[in-house]
Amino acid sequence: MKVADIPVRPSPDPAGIAPQSTPIRFGWNPRLALIVAAVVTALLGIQTLLVAVGSGDVIPLPVRVLVAVAGAVVIPGIPIVVMLRIPGRALAASLAVSVSMAATLLSAHFAMVLAWWHPVLVQMLIVLGSLALCAGAAGTLPRECAFPARATQRLTVMTRERAGSLTALAVSVALFVAAARTLDYRAAGHFGIITEVGPFYIVGLALVCSTIAVALTRTRVDHVVMAVASLVLVTYTTMLVPAATGQTSVPTAFVHRGFIATLAESGVLPDAVDARFSWAAFFSAGAQMLVASGLPDAGVFLAGASLVFGGLLLFPLYAIAIVVTGRARSAWLAVVLYQLFNWYQQDYFAPQAVALILYATVIATLLWQLRRAPLPATAPGLWGFVRTAPRRTPGLVPGFGTARTTALGAVLLLLIGANTVTHQITPILTIIALACFAIVGATRYRTLWLAAGLIFAAWFSYGATDFWMGHLKFLIAEIGQVGNAVERGVGNRLSGDPTYQSMQYLRIAASAGFALVAFAGWLLSRRRRPWPAAGLVAGAPFSLVALQSYGGEMIIRCFVLASPMLAPFAAIAVVKTVAFARRLLTSPPRVPAGSTSRRPAVIAGALALIVVSLVLTTNRGLNTSFEMSTTEMVEVTDRLIAEVPPDSKIMPFSHAPHAVGPRRILDPEGPILLFVDSYSCIDDLARCALARGPEYMLVTRQGTGMMRLQYGLSEEYIDSQIARIRNSGFYVSIFDHDGTIVLRRTDAPDLDLGVS
Repeated sequence: MKVADIPVRPSPDPAGIAPQSTPIRFGWNPRLALIVAAVVTALLGIQTLLVAVGSGDVIPLPVRVLVAVAGAVVIPGIPIVVMLRIPGRALAASLAVSVSMAATLLSAHFAMVLAWWHPVLVQMLIVLGSLALCAGAAGTLPRECAFPARATQRLTVMTRERAGSLTALAVSVALFVAAARTLDYRAAGHFGIITEVGPFYIVGLALVCSTIAVALTRTRVDHVVMAVASLVLVTYTTMLVPAATGQTSVPTAFVHRGFIATLAESGVLPDAVDARFSWAAFFSAGAQMLVASGLPDAGVFLAGASLVFGGLLLFPLYAIAIVVTGRARSAWLAVVLYQLFNWYQQDYFAPQAVALILYATVIATLLWQLRRAPLPATAPGLWGFVRTAPRRTPGLVPGFGTARTTALGAVLLLLIGANTVTHQITPILTIIALACFAIVGATRYRTLWLAAGLIFAAWFSYGATDFWMGHLKFLIAEIGQVGNAVERGVGNRLSGDPTYQSMQYLRIAASAGFALVAFAGWLLSRRRRPWPAAGLVAGAPFSLVALQSYGGEMIIRCFVLASPMLAPFAAIAVVKTVAFARRLLTSPPRVPAGSTSRRPAVIAGALALIVVSLVLTTNRGLNTSFEMSTTEMVEVTDRLIAEVPPDSKIMPFSHAPHAVGPRRILDPEGPILLFVDSYSCIDDLARCALARGPEYMLVTRQGTGMMRLQYGLSEEYIDSQIARIRNSGFYVSIFDHDGTIVLRRTDAPDLDLGVS
């Protein structure tokens, strides 16, 4: 049977397929969006000009940070999305954010790669381009593009139920602030932060979960309440420690801060320093934002990054879930489930967070096209599907002609290109996922996977030469070594303090349970149109374990990258299970939503959400004792690195992410760090340190916490080793407060660390 002979049959998708002649209608207000884009563009332009003439300080620092971040996620994406007439709030917002970030990433990075580093000029070009696009987009708007009256009423009317829910969420935010102010994060031990959260956090979290349970069990889901509740849930699950300390809870973010400071100071990519500079678009964009907006340091982005990235990811999460589940209620449940099993802490200030948003947006766009476009049927049976599916091509989305469909494909290629120069692993997954769509005949962009592969190959060959020339042997050796990847990702983490080791099993159980429930949901949704493509894309990340161990993090990254697709299937499984239970336990079997019998469902749902939320708090905060930073810890380390004489040796106990910066990377006479890098050194820490004889030693809560929990050293042992060094007569203390200690060798110059 030829492809042309394959009949087109109606989709079993409940959403149905609109006729080809149906015009595209915005599900959002494009005029209002263009006004927002124009205002942000104007503010960013004014700020950039003030910085260019040396008067940037007239704008308060928090305002400069807000304008810089808004510019990076709003322009020029909004006018481009308006011109493409993307329907649906979630998908349009996803594309607007991703296109804006891609423009910043690519413009900054290639300006640096091509030795044309002019951050102020490049940012002004983005501003001028955005203004021109806003003007052009405004001229293309048809009269009927405004919000449908019914949708406007649903989103703007303040009903009693909505007012009550928003009030409850406002109270929960106030309780969160109180919980952060009273949090004793220093007391976190092998159980993590869960033992210290206090009653304010528990009550506030219960209030959020109850609000979500009420919203999901109403006759009509209130999108405003669910959007706000989801953002508050992100706040509770990611921001407790940062809000309490004023610093990010992931120390690697300080390494990225140092990379950005290095690029901002030098304007070039350092050679043979760190493999991450081979995918440095994130750092280049950060450096451009710093210089062009007159920001002192990338540290201003660190504490709130998880909230920003988590909030932005809500858009593609919902856009994916609404296609996979077909129902708004299930889609919002998928968004909530994603948050409740996201313990991986990969939403901090890092390339992975940006890459995940770009990847999820590409997948959301392809799924939307799959849902809306006419799809040729396949031959019956499994073999018939395997034989005919790869040869079929979906039709055009109703209202989208060939030109606009091609333009949307170009936008996806832009996102893929930005992802390629931003992250090492996610672009490979993107190629695999695009190939999955092509294999089952679920996309018009049948060769997009090939284009993505060529972009990655070109960049890997010519832009990442420092990486593969130094790591090619190890890359080839790890291909197919699945056992090695699993051992490094799971087995090596089950060591150290016995209690801490046991707590790791809770993390494993959460991820495994989430994946199993999602698999059950996939089986239950097999009659839906997205089933083959979405199932393949959900499983695609786990194929990465056959490529390399990624420094022992590949298993975690697999779940990070799979979760946006696992969550909708998990939601389907939960909804099906709840419906089955209600049929068994209620009489009559079907009870109208909003009746008095809704109370048991609300109570049961709220309790379930509270329990899972507390498990997430436990899992996510398990490493608090050796990951949390304090402002004093950061300032002391910064001052130490800045003040030590040239070629000085510093020995941290046991890691020092805050010490990364331009002086260590660019200055050939910069300080040299000597780490605790062997078990023999750990077994006799004082002897090891005295034998190496560094001019300065740095002890922090992070370092001692890591030695206690990951290496199994007792607090008494660590204290005794520090006492031995002090009593040796070779070292004196020049700073000792709140777990941060700096020791100076007696013949080394004294330092003024400038911290009271």
